[in-house]
Amino acid sequence: MSMLWIDVTDLLGYLGQHNRPSGIQRVVSELGRALVECAPKHVRFVRRFAGPCDFETVSWQDMESLLEKTAEKAVSQEASQSPLPSPDELGPFTPPQERFALMQEAVSMQVLTFRHLTRLADNLVSRVRRAVRHNSRQHQASLLNADSGLLLSELARPGDVFMVPGSPWDFTDYSQTVRWLRDSRRMTFGLLIHDMIPVFNPEWCDRGVIASFTAWHRTVLPLADHVFTTSAATARDVQKYVRQQRISLSSEPTPIGVGAVLRRPAPEADRPAHLPAPDSYVLFVSTLEARKNHIQMVRVWRRLVEERGADRVPTLVFAGRVGWLVHDLMQQLEGMKWLDGKIRHIASPTDRELAFLYDGCLFTVFPSLAEGWGLPVSESLSSGKPCLASSTTAIPEAGGALTRYFDPDNASDIFRTVSKTLDDPLALAEWSASIRETYSPPQWRDCAQHILDQTSCGHS
Repeated sequence: MSMLWIDVTDLLGYLGQHNRPSGIQRVVSELGRALVECAPKHVRFVRRFAGPCDFETVSWQDMESLLEKTAEKAVSQEASQSPLPSPDELGPFTPPQERFALMQEAVSMQVLTFRHLTRLADNLVSRVRRAVRHNSRQHQASLLNADSGLLLSELARPGDVFMVPGSPWDFTDYSQTVRWLRDSRRMTFGLLIHDMIPVFNPEWCDRGVIASFTAWHRTVLPLADHVFTTSAATARDVQKYVRQQRISLSSEPTPIGVGAVLRRPAPEADRPAHLPAPDSYVLFVSTLEARKNHIQMVRVWRRLVEERGADRVPTLVFAGRVGWLVHDLMQQLEGMKWLDGKIRHIASPTDRELAFLYDGCLFTVFPSLAEGWGLPVSESLSSGKPCLASSTTAIPEAGGALTRYFDPDNASDIFRTVSKTLDDPLALAEWSASIRETYSPPQWRDCAQHILDQTSCGHS
């Protein structure tokens, strides 16, 4: 049976620079977990440690331990136990003590990841030395049973599959990796494409990402034996791109979907004191960046307050880290004193905090201008909470018939949709009940099985 080798270099690198996984990283980690559950003997993970042909194994147990720490480690004890500062105390991005805590957390995670990777490197050196010293079949067999620190070049076999599920676009020589895998190791190559936004919507992206993304896909995509996408909308974008670039694919892009993790707090757990009171807020889960369209929700909330009065408008909670291209947004929020407290920002919430945030909200909003899926939409439904979302790109695939949609470019349309929901609490309660009774969350195991079936890994 063939082995499926998963490149997690960019995931480990991201965790070394950020204190919480974002969208793509969540997909990679959950998909990795599901692949291990579906085919534990035929899925292994590797990271690049030097040149384009230098990969070493990473045990799933070590990865899962690191992911658990990043998912649940609070930004700081002080921030998690103290109430949110008044608008006068808020800085342009996050409250001062939270900014300091995020800096501490980032340094802590970099040290943790460095120690983790250093241990793997030391493990690799010691094992290679032993292999050189004891070049016997029996000893080579014992190396194959080791979890971490072994060379892919020594373990991979013809017919194995090497897959990229993340975003290693900074490796400009990745096409050399693929050619080595295919020509020298006789392996096949697959990749998961989350979206084509840097190609078709570059106005919402950082210039560096645009350059690295387009160059990477222009050289690597023609070499792919298997192309997977998170959604049918992304598959169509890939097909559009290859037509424009006159690239011939070995097979049609295969949508695998995206799973949803149920976010319900434990019944006996106490709600963190710094979170807003249940039923007092509307939730928007997302990294703060231009494409996610936070500015439109600010305009809508300001109009709600002006027309209804602050006492009759729930708080709008932004939950997520600050990303790129939102400097003007953050300055505006500071200038309006976060709409006198009717807008709040909870930076980098833990999984536990997210569970409580979803559980206590009236409903969620997701006005993003373009998505490869729309994970917060399916997470909202999985938590039994209604979602008002953008009608564009792949978002309706995530929300289905249980989500209500609006035009994300039309503030008046969003305002009408939100107002209608707020004006009929009985209908909102019935909508919530219908979600809890009928919604069937997409399963990560199904996503993983699509990959295993397409690559024939784990099959006799």
